[in-house]
Amino acid sequence: MKHATLSRTVIGGLSVAALGAGLLAGPARASADPSQKAPGNGPTATMVVHPVIDTDTVGASSQQRTWASTLGVRNAGGIDAPDSQASYLQFDVSPAVVPGTIVSARVVLTATPDSAAPVGTQLTSAFVSNDTWNGEQVTRYDPIFTLTGATKPAATDIAGSTAPLRTDHGAVRYEGDVTPAARTENTGDGRLSLRVWTTDQNAAARFHSDDHSIGDNRPALLITFRPTTDRDRTNAADAAKDLADAREYLRRLGPVKHDITLPSVGRHGSRLRWSSLDDQNLDDRGKVTRPTADLPDADIALDIKVTDGSVTLRDRLQVVVPKDPGAKPAAPVDAALRPVAVEREVTDLISRTWGTTFTPVTPPTQVLSREIPVAPGQSVQAAIDDVAAAGGGVVRLGPGVHPLTTPLNMRSTVTLVGAGQNRTVIQYTGTGSAITTTLKQLQDVVMKGFTLEGVKGDLGGAIGIYFAGADPESAHHHRIALQDVTVKNFPGHGVHMKRTTDIITDHLTSMYNGEANSLFHNSYWLFDNRILQSDTQLSKPVLGKGAKYTSTSDVITQRMTIHQAVGNGIQADGSNDVRIFFQKVNISDVGKTALWMICEIFSNPNQYTEDSTYAPDHVIINRSSFVGNLRGGVWKIAQDVLVRDSVFDNIQDDLILMKSYPEFENVKFKQAPEYFTDNSQVPAL
Repeated sequence: MKHATLSRTVIGGLSVAALGAGLLAGPARASADPSQKAPGNGPTATMVVHPVIDTDTVGASSQQRTWASTLGVRNAGGIDAPDSQASYLQFDVSPAVVPGTIVSARVVLTATPDSAAPVGTQLTSAFVSNDTWNGEQVTRYDPIFTLTGATKPAATDIAGSTAPLRTDHGAVRYEGDVTPAARTENTGDGRLSLRVWTTDQNAAARFHSDDHSIGDNRPALLITFRPTTDRDRTNAADAAKDLADAREYLRRLGPVKHDITLPSVGRHGSRLRWSSLDDQNLDDRGKVTRPTADLPDADIALDIKVTDGSVTLRDRLQVVVPKDPGAKPAAPVDAALRPVAVEREVTDLISRTWGTTFTPVTPPTQVLSREIPVAPGQSVQAAIDDVAAAGGGVVRLGPGVHPLTTPLNMRSTVTLVGAGQNRTVIQYTGTGSAITTTLKQLQDVVMKGFTLEGVKGDLGGAIGIYFAGADPESAHHHRIALQDVTVKNFPGHGVHMKRTTDIITDHLTSMYNGEANSLFHNSYWLFDNRILQSDTQLSKPVLGKGAKYTSTSDVITQRMTIHQAVGNGIQADGSNDVRIFFQKVNISDVGKTALWMICEIFSNPNQYTEDSTYAPDHVIINRSSFVGNLRGGVWKIAQDVLVRDSVFDNIQDDLILMKSYPEFENVKFKQAPEYFTDNSQVPAL
């Protein structure tokens, strides 16, 4: 199916009422008509807001919590009783979402079919002060919020919020008036944190959460507000309608088997930005790749950002891409490593600029005459051990899901090959690292043709692929290659190698890694020498960077893409970080700096180091693009940097240079580079 053009496509024929008819209807509810008059106070507008986070907690202990699949409340003898359960929800009611004065706000929860509480059960809402329910890693797939305090977080009952469960349009719902708290937070930091609990002794209820749900069963905050200006009223109404249209559009599509249109403009003029959390099966443009018959259906979270003037609304929706039982079997993947050619322009520039000081990568040696097949459910480790003991060979993973609960211990001269990235999945649910080694010097390893997948939301710190030589001088790993491999959904690094020489990555996709904290990245090279990266996709790290190079040398990166990052796209730092070539690197839409080359010591990044030893030296950036990021580059004492035929077009700054004086040849800037000689004068970053 030919993919539709997105430039001005809009979703038509839907309205906000299509989503919220059950929630907004009825004589006791505020009208969805933005022109409704409030007596003596001008027109009001109405919107439906869904949670930033919702969860529940049991007992009298502090807990780290993420999204809960359902929300529970139970009165087992007081709010702090060991078996009592309370639900917590946080909504964004900042002026960017609600641009005006809140007239009324009502929280609505819908009971699940298995909820035990009868109609008439009383529930109440309480306001949780924001310093006792703090957001951590809120951009994660499963955002974390910490419920602190000696027992459950302190909360103050909201007058008027006590109400019974009642039947409403075929569903059982609780609806509590939380207007005073919403008003306070609308003029405060914008975070409205609520606790919902039942006041009836021994009563227990269960509600739908916002975890991947679509439609009227989602927890909601129904807000009527008086816009600050007529323009705000129009923006809010249009953004809400376009978001509702998007939700309903996906709901009507149901499971998708072909490419879909993800519009860039809503019917009411809002700008729509989509971000898939599984590009393998559905990318940001709506291109669909169905899993093969050997794999499960793909359940995909799809984020949407709706912007209309002063108003920005965000939501997480869900798309199911069913597996394709009719997919034709693919030809077996050739276990031999394909040669990776370096672009002629790169080799010419290296020869002209660095001469013979640059040492190119050496590929692994393979043994292809010996092969052991492994079907899903059989031991991959046993096959690795067998071919290694025989002097090397190929472990061939069959199509399907290979579950893995303990780390694979790689051995030298072993090739691990699957049936293709969309056919063979190693699904890791253990701790530590999914693929690693106990050898002090691992060598001649090839991994090819599979997907390595961790668990979203599991903060155990697992890393996808981790190899570390025993000694920085005498015991490096040697000659390791990844080709046609996807690594995703690991809370730690996707790929991390250190004290390793001769690394090749070709058509490596490492995405959605680094959930645990900002020190984990899609790829991290530490104390490594001679690296060749070709056709690499390192977009959407959850908290860390797309790529980090610390104390690396003789690096060629050609045709790399990093798109959407909360922080920096690439970071290069550390002693002896020398001879790095970026060819056709495209970095866009990162929240901080696209290319961050600094002199701070990596082990103490908060302390400025006035020492060029710790800054990248001998860097070439050729035919690259840094567009739509907050900043294009921040380079501190980076020496001998050549930038050619590249584009900088960013939001705040294109290039901040601290005692760094690059040479530019045919480089386009939106804003002129800024030069500094005193680090204290460098803008806050």
